Amino acid sequence: MITPLDVLRRLRHGARRLSRKRLVDGPLTFAEDGLATQHSTAFLEDPRFVRAYAAGKATGSWGGADIHWRAQVACWAGAHAARLEGDFVECGVNRGGLARAIIEFVGAEAFRSRRFYLLDTFHGLVEAQISDEDRAMGRREGGYEECYDAVVDTFRPFPFVEVVRGTVPDTLPRVTSERISFLSIDMNCVPPEIAAAEAFWPRLVRGAVVLLDDYNFVEHQPQRVAFDAFARARDVVVLPMPTGQGILLKP
Repeated sequence: MITPLDVLRRLRHGARRLSRKRLVDGPLTFAEDGLATQHSTAFLEDPRFVRAYAAGKATGSWGGADIHWRAQVACWAGAHAARLEGDFVECGVNRGGLARAIIEFVGAEAFRSRRFYLLDTFHGLVEAQISDEDRAMGRREGGYEECYDAVVDTFRPFPFVEVVRGTVPDTLPRVTSERISFLSIDMNCVPPEIAAAEAFWPRLVRGAVVLLDDYNFVEHQPQRVAFDAFARARDVVVLPMPTGQGILLKP
């Protein structure tokens, strides 16, 4: 049986082999957050995205790093979902950077008749929820500074946002929405992520987007394996992104 750790070893071996080759001819147009390309980055000059990214970064969610392309994917997903009927749910928030960027990009008026739920412990991982496979990949309890009060302050101007503190799946009943058009999952370990996906999948409207923040990162192979199995059981396929994310659309 091939384990996620076996996959990681193979990927690292392949990365060492590929590092000896020239993968992208220069000059590069983008090199950030694990992604290098020579393709167009016109979105970086879009005033709408510039404002959204600045609002997200101001929360401090990304520390000193930049994640422009990953944030662009999240903004696209939010804009897609805003054209559908249903609430937004984010499981795994940290300081709320992506949620804040999405609100700025989509516009608060899109939430006049919908809710945006933000679920997190707001202090990192919980030991009891870390699987053996996740632990083998380096997942450990905590890992994030306490930030609940900061998140509440960030979203205070947006009455449609509900900040829900606690562990998933314990907090899932707090999301009372019958229809959901956007689901973001970023909790860094398998058990709570799959629990959230299983709980919300029946409530996702047709065309709803599920954004998996960790899916295609090498160090998060257990999540990729788990979500591939989740998708196969529902006859759908996760789109792996070069940003490290994964995308599912509800049929």
